[in-house]
Amino acid sequence: MKRFLLATLLVASIVTARAQSAAYNSNEHWEQFHLQPQTLLPQVTSDTCLVFVSNRYIHPDSLRFADEYLDTASLKYFFLAKAGGKWQVFQAASLADAMEHMPRGKDIVVYAEGMGKVFPANVARAKLMATQYNVNVIMFDYASINNSYKPSRNFKFARHNAKMSARQYFALMRELQQAREARAPWIDGARLTTFYHSMGNIILEEMVRQLDIGTLNGQPFIDNLVINAACVPVKRHAEWVERIGFARQVYVHYNRTDLQLKGAHLLMMKRQLGEKVKPRARAGNAVYVNFHSMVGWQHSYFMNFPNNEFRLNPAMVAYFSRIFNGQEVSSNEAISLLDTGKESSTSRL
Repeated sequence: MKRFLLATLLVASIVTARAQSAAYNSNEHWEQFHLQPQTLLPQVTSDTCLVFVSNRYIHPDSLRFADEYLDTASLKYFFLAKAGGKWQVFQAASLADAMEHMPRGKDIVVYAEGMGKVFPANVARAKLMATQYNVNVIMFDYASINNSYKPSRNFKFARHNAKMSARQYFALMRELQQAREARAPWIDGARLTTFYHSMGNIILEEMVRQLDIGTLNGQPFIDNLVINAACVPVKRHAEWVERIGFARQVYVHYNRTDLQLKGAHLLMMKRQLGEKVKPRARAGNAVYVNFHSMVGWQHSYFMNFPNNEFRLNPAMVAYFSRIFNGQEVSSNEAISLLDTGKESSTSRL
């Protein structure tokens, strides 16, 4: 009965994700985006801007110019600036070309989302992160839902696409690495965090397990690497997490009553990393943070979302502010920051 209930809740969450995706996929939302000609350079001044690195197929003449299928042959780079209530979307030749238009003096978060996001939905989430934590956001935008598919097929579709995106995400990491080594003006002096939420962690795991990770591991060029509410198996996760040498600090966030991950656990018959991690199975290079006592059944507990009554408490805001701004948080500091008088645990083995 419990398994049936949890599986039903997961299906319900997938249906909800599809409904939210459909809302973001409406003409009303897409009309807020104006894809500019490829040769046009940004001339707008805006306090709200983002960089997107996408492997979607792009159709310049369509209202929905970023579609719901992967193009694994190439990456596309965009600089987005909001002015007059509309997003101006400028095409760029490279990450460096796009980042040249971002404001200087802010730390950088490279953000990979989970299932259920069309292009406008990823823009909404990236904007929330940029404004709530005062950072420059690079969103890795991949197709994680198809609005013509049923829930069970979308679950498989999103997982498959995350795996298929690993090679292109690796290419993005190489661009960041090379920019660090060259001390490119847009990254010099900035702290850099890579953040993976839910199925976004499939991209990370696949990249570390299957690709030449040694190419990235020469010298750490990422300050914080955050594995958040990971929808990947917990079993033997330490094998691949301990291969991460390109980040100075690694954090694993989990919540044993995360309903979406409980449902994924039952569908795949595998406990998920974002649920619960036994101390003896933990990676030696990571700080593990248990959010259960503060977030209950929540899955997305790293920002305040407009349509969710749940709100981060001040301790969580302080913690995520430090994490997203590339500051190191030790196990003891995390305990101190998140100690609200309830059960909360972190550890590094």
